[in-house]
Amino acid sequence: MNKWLSFDIKCPKGYDEIISSILYDLGIENLQIDDYQDVLDFKKNQPYRVVLDEHDFTFHDNVIIKAFYEDDEINYEEIERKIKDFSLNNNIDVEISKNKEIEDIDWANEWKKYYEPFYIGGLLIKPSWIEVEETDYIIVEINPGMAFGTGLHETTSLCIEQLQELNLKNKKVIDIGCGSGILSVVSSRLGAKEVFATDIDPLAIEATLDNAELNKISNIKAVEGSLLDKVDKKYDVVIANILLNVLDILIPDLPKALEKDGIFICSGLINSQRDKIVNILEKNNLEIVEISEKGEWISVISRFKNV
Repeated sequence: MNKWLSFDIKCPKGYDEIISSILYDLGIENLQIDDYQDVLDFKKNQPYRVVLDEHDFTFHDNVIIKAFYEDDEINYEEIERKIKDFSLNNNIDVEISKNKEIEDIDWANEWKKYYEPFYIGGLLIKPSWIEVEETDYIIVEINPGMAFGTGLHETTSLCIEQLQELNLKNKKVIDIGCGSGILSVVSSRLGAKEVFATDIDPLAIEATLDNAELNKISNIKAVEGSLLDKVDKKYDVVIANILLNVLDILIPDLPKALEKDGIFICSGLINSQRDKIVNILEKNNLEIVEISEKGEWISVISRFKNV
């Protein structure tokens, strides 16, 4: 396996593009720009299916450029000299770290080694690239691709547990914010006769259809769209594993999609939001059936009274 080298350059905002150009001219094409402003900008238009944990990000005023290149390919001393000259000529503080050696890793597939088969109730959730022995459990194969949803996150596993408490045989189900389609596939596996999946991300639609095919399921329809804007009939069960601010928009619109006495499962909620979601549901004629929790996360089953 080839060895790779890396170093960091810390510079003031506004200079990262120029420094990146210098590195490109010196033959370094693999760059990662770490700018905390990107986190702040992302939060303004954060997709409802994404839970952003700011503890994963370190606030800093500077921009950090991370450079990666193969051993013996680049003259580091020349890079260091060019960056120091640029710093002096522009009278700015620029720090460059020493070279460090890293392994050449297949980053696109690195995460797969942490995704192992696991059980949720009567289901065995497994990645498509791992074979398992014959079992009495219902097998669900998932390849998340670029979409959210392996079943490992508490919000997803809570939804899967609650779906198993329902009788889905011959029921019609909507999966809002379907991500990888894992909840759609589980619903079909549990007996649903029809599943409609929707997401604003085209990659999620692609992943959902791929996972339906992977599980040899033909009754899942996946369509790109926001919340209920592509729904034109009523269903027995609606699932939404999304954030509270989006649920607040969705729930008042549920009568167009949910049958009388239909079931609504919502997750993507933390425990401190319990009272808020209960108030929103009850205000919109949904009676609480069950609230389940796992760690700091909760999932709620409610029934539409349609009065």
